[in-house]
Amino acid sequence: MPYAHSIPYFAPAERLPAPLPSIEEIEAGQEMGPEKPIAGQRVVRVGQHFVVKHGWWVRPVEGLNMLYVSDHTTVAVPHVYAIYQQEDAEGRTCTYIVMEYVDGRPLNECWSSLDSEVKETISSQLRGVLDQLRKLPPPSSDEDDDDYAPVFKSVDNGPLHDGLFWTEGEEVPEVNGPFRTEGDIAEALVRKLELEGSDFKPERASYYRRVLPHVLRGDGKPTFTHADLQTKNIMLRPDGVLVLLDWEWAGWYPRYWEYSIAVFGCGFWVDDFHAWVPKFLDEYPNEYLWLATIRGFLWY
Repeated sequence: MPYAHSIPYFAPAERLPAPLPSIEEIEAGQEMGPEKPIAGQRVVRVGQHFVVKHGWWVRPVEGLNMLYVSDHTTVAVPHVYAIYQQEDAEGRTCTYIVMEYVDGRPLNECWSSLDSEVKETISSQLRGVLDQLRKLPPPSSDEDDDDYAPVFKSVDNGPLHDGLFWTEGEEVPEVNGPFRTEGDIAEALVRKLELEGSDFKPERASYYRRVLPHVLRGDGKPTFTHADLQTKNIMLRPDGVLVLLDWEWAGWYPRYWEYSIAVFGCGFWVDDFHAWVPKFLDEYPNEYLWLATIRGFLWY
């Protein structure tokens, strides 16, 4: 069956800690986003209880991912109170995701100050979290059948949202997905490089087409993946519970994807988080290196 929640979504009144904030209150909210904000995306705190992510670059599927994880696991994610859309003054469709304010510190701010015992406890907790996520089967769609079902996809049965599958303007299904096989994903990465890599020569594309299906290999099955598992997106609450934030890219990816992103997120190499990743994720170092090379060619 398709996933139960749809847009707009509003939590039952009895679940709300306070009345939902108005658009005016959201616009006046306290900025919580990165130092260099993304165009079309704001994250603000509104009052004591709410954080709102909103803008024309925000996707409703981010809120649906949190609802899905909350409905099917014991993984701690921010409670989602509302997901809705509204046009702005320029006629762009803006998404509003109203969620719980989580008290705590992201691991990127405190990891270096933690001792080995605490890091071991955090790693053990992350292993339990990720083991739960990996057991989540992809929801079916009306188009799925036993013979040909796109299985690497998002919770809304749409494309994968990692930037490696994004195309500007017109959709390119061969790049965006959904995908049936890991081989289709390898081909999508080559197509992405051909579309956006200004110096991606045809002979290099030919080489990548030949080797990527052999070097990017999980177990062939879709694995539910947070897809942005960096220390900045792991909140440590005062009670020691970890809360995973920023579910924008989540979906069913190859099994190696989570490890690759987690190590790629260590790219500034400012602490030893990379040494602890193998305690909660199976290692795929070859896949990480290839995906890091592709990302570097496109964006760095």
